[in-house]
Formats: sequence, C-alpha cells, structure tokens
Amino acid sequence: MEFKKLYLMLTMAVILVLAACSGGSEEDTSTEENASEETATEETAEEETAEEDASEEESADTIAYENQFEIGSGERDEEGQGTQIDETVELPKNSDKVVIFDLGVASTFAALGLEENIMGLPKGENNASLGSTISDVYESDEDYVNLGGLKEPDYEALAALDPEIVMIHGRQANSNVVGELEKAAPNAEIIHVAADNSNYFEDVKEMTMFIGEMYDVQDKAQELVDDLDAQLAEVNEKVAAAELPMLFVQTNGGNLSFHGVGGRYDFLYNDFGFTSAGEQEESEETTDSHGNEISFEFIAETNPGLILLMDRGAAVSEGEATSTDVLVNEVTSGVDAIKNDNVYELNPQNWYLNAGGYLTALAQVEEINAAVDAATAE
Repeated sequence: MEFKKLYLMLTMAVILVLAACSGGSEEDTSTEENASEETATEETAEEETAEEDASEEESADTIAYENQFEIGSGERDEEGQGTQIDETVELPKNSDKVVIFDLGVASTFAALGLEENIMGLPKGENNASLGSTISDVYESDEDYVNLGGLKEPDYEALAALDPEIVMIHGRQANSNVVGELEKAAPNAEIIHVAADNSNYFEDVKEMTMFIGEMYDVQDKAQELVDDLDAQLAEVNEKVAAAELPMLFVQTNGGNLSFHGVGGRYDFLYNDFGFTSAGEQEESEETTDSHGNEISFEFIAETNPGLILLMDRGAAVSEGEATSTDVLVNEVTSGVDAIKNDNVYELNPQNWYLNAGGYLTALAQVEEINAAVDAATAE
C-alpha cells in the first residue's frame, strides 16, 4: 500500500515537472519572438532615420534656384521666336567652380567676400569690360581666367575650367550662345541671373540674399541689403526735395538717345523718384535697350533741370567718356541744366556693361547722390 502511494506521488511529481517545463518553454518562445520583433522594429526605425538624415544632408548640400528667362533665337534685341525657360534647378552650395558672364553679379560676389569662388569671367580685351568698380578684384589672369567678350565668349577657355555653375546675363541669352555654353560646360547648371529693369533694385537685393544663403553668409548679405536700402531712401528724399526735371541722355558716337519712363533705366523714376523732363514722341525711332534717338531740339524743348549723360561708346570701345560739351550749342544754350552746369557724366561701365550687381548698383546710387548734391549746391 505504501509502495502504491509512493508510486502515485512520484508520478504526480513527474507530471508537475513536465507541465512546468512546457509552460516555461512557451513563455521563453513568446519572449524570444517579442524580442525579435522589437529588434526588427528598431532596425527599421534606424534605417528610416538614416535615410532621412541622408536626404537632409543631400538637401543641405544644394540650394534651389528658380531659373526663369527667355532664350532668344538670335542676337539680343533682334525679333524672333524665343524659348521660355521656367525651371527649378538644384545648385551645389559653397561651390568654388563658378563661372560668371554677368559682371554685375560678379560684383555681388566681391561685396560678400566670395570672389575666390569664381573661376573665370568675360573681362574683354585688356580687361576693358571690368570697369573701375571691379577691375581691382578680378584683373589677375592667374586667379580669374579671361573668358573673352560678353557677346563672344571663349568657349575653349570655358571648357578647360569644367565649372559646376555658369551664370549668364541677357547678352548670352540667345540660342547660339546658350547652345555653345552647354557644349563647353556639359557638367554645369546654366542659370540666368540678370536683374530685370522693371524691378531693378529688388532683383539686386534678392540676388545678394540668394548668394548669401548659397555660401552661408546670410548675415553679411542682410547687412549689405540694409545699407543699400538706407542709401536709396536718402537719395530718394534728396531727389524729391530738389524737384529737378531730369533727362537721361545716352551718347554713342555722334548719336543722342533718351531713356525715359518704362525703359532700360526705369528705376531712375521708380526707385529714385525722378520726374522725366520729357516723353518720347511716337514719330521718333525707338529701341528696347539703347534708348530713343533724339535731337538737340528735343533737349531744348524739354528743358531739363538736370541731365545725366552716359556714353555707351566709351563702355564698349575702351574710349573715354564723352565730355558734357557735346550737348552745348546754340540750340541748347538756353536749357536750364546747361546754363547752370547741371550735366553729370555717369560711369558707362557701371551703367551699361556691369549694371545689376551689388557693388555696381551701389556705385549708381552714389553717382546719383553726387549729381543731385552738385545740382542743388548753393
């Protein structure tokens, strides 16, 4: 009897042990499965985080630029069907492989202390295209390759540089030149950076801020923009107080042209606040960017109190700026600006060749300030 009891007790013990082992095994299996699932989840999260970090890093290495301009079918100002470019391109940030055909924007790089990032630019023969505002910065052929003329680039020199970014002006925005630029610099993004005449100073400021962001010098860019705004406001007040009707006269050899409201130098009226001394007669010959041909009689009839004189010929042919004497004769002798010696000669490089950048725009503001001061001096 005792043996049977002992046997039953042993049997129950074995059953309990087996049950315990079975339960533990299931619990261990469940724990292992949960651990495996947690590990997989963590790995997936890590992979997603890595992908996000990589995407952010890639985004941080580039900057988006709205590339909007029209590629003409022929030379600038020639009529013809153009191709409208409207695209967003990703430009490499902090690139030191930049080529600039817009010498105004080259002056913006210099203003921000970023000139060393430029590989080459069209300096022209004997650096004639640079002008006094940026010649000291870019005159070295060793540091900055001369890429020929503004309308006739040196494509071989460009190809040797293999740039990442090519910045162009309206002078290069025709199908022939753009096509050759693409062949010479196949690895580069070609972007149009010229300031629009109808939104001139705003475009200059926006480009200054964009380049500042591109090279992580936003604070410096903002300082420059604030200073330009302050100087513009100061000159605007002087122009308003002077109440001098102004005539912008462009000379080119023996020809005289007038730039009025809505023309190439519309910012003189919109931003500086000048009142135009006269309007162009419909019968006069007109051009989009070189002004409208005028006569000495036109100057006499409009009777400006201030004449701004700009010699295009000197800008494109290395000549000296035209003397104010070119406007003085029997027909114009009674004009207020001539009688009072209020004819101001403008720097032709800043106004014709290299306009549209920070330093050249600032130089324009300074010239207008000096002209108004001289005209209102007692």
